[in-house]
Amino acid sequence: MARKRSSDQISYNMSRIKNKNTTIELRFEDELKRRGLTTYVKNPKGIPGKPDFAFVARKIAVFCDGDFWHGYNWEVTKGTIHSNRDFWIPKIEKNIARDAKVNAALEGQGWRTFRFWGHDIKKKLAQCADMVEAALRIVPAPPYRTIDLCAGIGGIRRGFEMTGQFTNILSAEVDKYACKTYQHLFGDDPNNDLTTDEFKDKVAGIEYDVLLAGFPCQTFSRVGKEEGFDDETKGRIFFHIAEIIRRTRPMALFLENVERLVTHDDGETFRIILDKLVNQLGYYVIGVDQSEPGQPTYYPKQFIRNSRDFGMPQNRPRTYIIGFDTERFPMEKLKLLPAEMPTECRDKLYRDLNDLLEKDVPAKYYMASGYLETLIRHRERQESRGYGFGYRIVNEKSIEHPIANTLLATGGSGRERNLIYDPKEGVAGLEIPGKKTPLNSKGIRVMTPTEWGKLQGFINYAFIDENGNDGFSFPVDMPDAQKYKQFGNSVTIPVIREMAEFILKCIGQLTDEEGNGNV
Repeated sequence: MARKRSSDQISYNMSRIKNKNTTIELRFEDELKRRGLTTYVKNPKGIPGKPDFAFVARKIAVFCDGDFWHGYNWEVTKGTIHSNRDFWIPKIEKNIARDAKVNAALEGQGWRTFRFWGHDIKKKLAQCADMVEAALRIVPAPPYRTIDLCAGIGGIRRGFEMTGQFTNILSAEVDKYACKTYQHLFGDDPNNDLTTDEFKDKVAGIEYDVLLAGFPCQTFSRVGKEEGFDDETKGRIFFHIAEIIRRTRPMALFLENVERLVTHDDGETFRIILDKLVNQLGYYVIGVDQSEPGQPTYYPKQFIRNSRDFGMPQNRPRTYIIGFDTERFPMEKLKLLPAEMPTECRDKLYRDLNDLLEKDVPAKYYMASGYLETLIRHRERQESRGYGFGYRIVNEKSIEHPIANTLLATGGSGRERNLIYDPKEGVAGLEIPGKKTPLNSKGIRVMTPTEWGKLQGFINYAFIDENGNDGFSFPVDMPDAQKYKQFGNSVTIPVIREMAEFILKCIGQLTDEEGNGNV
């Protein structure tokens, strides 16, 4: 009869047994890495059973179970135990019961669970990994569901919707005037703060496919303070977006910001962003060479696109980032995608600025003579110092095909760089409430909100119905200052639509079909 061990001896022996990074776990991990599946978390706390590998956003749990410890073929195996049966049999049966309880808990929370026996991992490793990979590689069918973060008045959303292959299910915007316009246009209230745990939990509780975000740009732009990530309220928004991406792993993502983003802080800001997306979150970003794992290389200018190349007479360079999830798509297919985003579009909405200027503009848009003289003197001082700062009349007769300068959300400065020569009889000398001096006699005015709306593609493009009627409008009583701000803060919709079409083509290439199916 075998000698019965003391409880102290049993505790010591149990402590010597590895419960993490076992041989079978390490073999399975090596196979996952070989396949490029590296976005798992090992033994995460807070998840029932603390799976050996958890693809958290996709709710896929993997356990590598040792044959003896977890009771493989238990009815036969327990008959082969001859020593210390009073210890081992209850111990293993307790493990079996615990595994069943963990499986039920995971299922109740919507998880898909894989349990692989140690002997299968040793002899059928590829087949085991195939099952996990197949569960990860599932691609949704169109129309693809989007969430619209830092939504503004919905320019990015609308550009994607115009393809007919995307539908928006959740939005986030905190500016009360922009929220009012957004709800007026789309019927959805976007009033959500993406920095809150409440909103992040809300996103984690829905199923969506593509994340859209034109995150705040003032902290990176030349006209802002250029504080970048040091700005606690706006500069850190990217990291909140990254947290949402980590928790939900959308199939694809689309981010937009100012041109300055790629050069801010000598390029360090953009390097941090790409490192987060590529190395930490595991996304394949168009324009980034990932041949060397952990060391992405890129050329900053590859991420800049200008509205003037997409049929709009506005010099508006912007940074665009497009990424695809390496959990859903294998790296060997991702590397076959185009190395660059679109650089232009075939159809040009306007030949030049003259094509969209309004006729018979109300007198209130003409500049006061005193203010215009101030601008003239300011420009003269700047030019005497060798600078090119100051107001600009963008449609001077000497310009054959005029285009506008970048529309800005900062109010006056955005309008002063886009003055229009538009003489109108009876305007000179008029006194207008709110203007300190009579209107100028040079026929100089600011562009109207409608002209800004055309330059961004909101008016005369994005909301035209099948009968040719333009459905864009602002809510009643929206002040002009807010109209300028909202258009200046927004995107050029024809550029966004082209990027959305590009994403659709990439998905079609990745799935071997035109936009749907499994890899």
